[in-house]
Amino acid sequence: MRMIFAGAAWVALACFGLAWPAAAAGRYDGSAPMLCAVTAINECTADGKCERSAPQVGNNLPTFLRVDVKGKSLNAADGSGRKTEIKASSMVDGQLMLQGMENGKAWSMVIGSETGRWGGAVVEDDGSFALFGACTLP
Repeated sequence: MRMIFAGAAWVALACFGLAWPAAAAGRYDGSAPMLCAVTAINECTADGKCERSAPQVGNNLPTFLRVDVKGKSLNAADGSGRKTEIKASSMVDGQLMLQGMENGKAWSMVIGSETGRWGGAVVEDDGSFALFGACTLP
C-alpha cells in the first residue's frame, strides 16, 4: 500500500512540476510586454455590410502586434516601424482594456487576463474592423 501511495505522490509531483512553468508565466494583465497575433478580421462599411478576411488580405493591418502597456505603445511586429500610443488602459472584471486614437481612427482592445485571447476594433467615420486573436508572453 505504501508503494502505491509513494508512486501516486511522485506522479502528482511530476504533474505539478510540468504545470509549474505555465503558472509561472504570469497573467496577461499588462505587467509584461506581450506578442499578439491577429487570427480573424471582419471589415464593415458604413452601410452595414461586413466581410470576413484573413490578416494581410486586402488591408494593411499587421498580423502580429507587440503590446507594451508600461511603455504605452502598440507596435506592428512586421518591421514597418508602425506604432500607436496606448492612451488608456485598465483592468476591468479580469480583462485588460486598452484604447487609443490616431489619424482619424479610434481603436480598442480587450485581452482576457487568464487566457490571452483578445478582441478589438479599429473604427473610423466610414467603416470599421473587428479583430480577434491571441497573445503570448515572450
